[in-house]
Amino acid sequence: MFKTIPAPVYTYKCDEYIPNCLLFDSINQLLYTGTQTGEILTWNLETNRQKSKTKAGKQCILKLELLTTKNLLISQNKLGEIQFWLINKYNLSNIHTITTQVIGFCKFVLYDNDLILCKSDKEKYVMNFFSIHNYEKVKTFNPNDSTLGDLMVIKCVKNYIFCAYESCKIIIWLEDKIDETAEFPDVECLMALDIDSNITKGVCAGSSDTIYSFQVINNKICLKKSIKITNPGISELCLRSDNKLIAAVCWDFNVRIFSWKTMKLLALLDSHSNGVLDVTFSKSLITFWKTEYLLAIACKDCKITLWNIYNDKSNIITNKII
Repeated sequence: MFKTIPAPVYTYKCDEYIPNCLLFDSINQLLYTGTQTGEILTWNLETNRQKSKTKAGKQCILKLELLTTKNLLISQNKLGEIQFWLINKYNLSNIHTITTQVIGFCKFVLYDNDLILCKSDKEKYVMNFFSIHNYEKVKTFNPNDSTLGDLMVIKCVKNYIFCAYESCKIIIWLEDKIDETAEFPDVECLMALDIDSNITKGVCAGSSDTIYSFQVINNKICLKKSIKITNPGISELCLRSDNKLIAAVCWDFNVRIFSWKTMKLLALLDSHSNGVLDVTFSKSLITFWKTEYLLAIACKDCKITLWNIYNDKSNIITNKII
């Protein structure tokens, strides 16, 4: 771990808005923020200033995603509305809304930049597919097992779909067939999952004090390894795109940074007095900070902290607040 406790390199103040989810647009040097009261805030990463605020409704925004092929930002709120926003520099214009009627915390994912995958509004363990072209539901994946409980997390890597369930089971879909089912009982309620880009390793966690890392060999989950954290509860796991670091959002108001290779704890980021709601890494160069892998953390105290750690040219410097 760091001999000196790292500090954020910058802190954005969101006024009265609580940031709930974050998304880097490294091409345009922007950071999008979805709030708990339905706003989308746009930050310029070159000037470190908020450039726009778009009202997307009154419900908490769970997720933001870019569809660069169509110059769109996609948002999902707590009532299951998936909204499509045309991007015009800093301004957003709503062009369509899919009303899925799914109430809960399972976030949609993009599949092959062609389909949106989300939990069904009828059977809580079923997954629906919507076309991004005509916005219609085109197919459904049904594991036909009601004991799975709620579908909690969906992850897509290449043509593989990983589904994590309330019952602490993970299902791997390949095309339209179940390829593997694995169980992680010590996780208790499984809430967080991530998989590396090579589909060789994954990690999952939930309401317990256990994080599982596992290998994916010949499409099978095996060689499970568990590690313990000090206090129970992890709501989010985010793997850096270079497959070197994994960030865990913990219920004890901290973000823990682990080595992806060894799962050794490298840093404890504790500058979040009221708790943490989301983390994300940038995937390409952020010019102002001269790093490809800037970490952003959404905090319950109406702040977003930026961190430049475990990068070749990173330095631990004094916190700045705007």
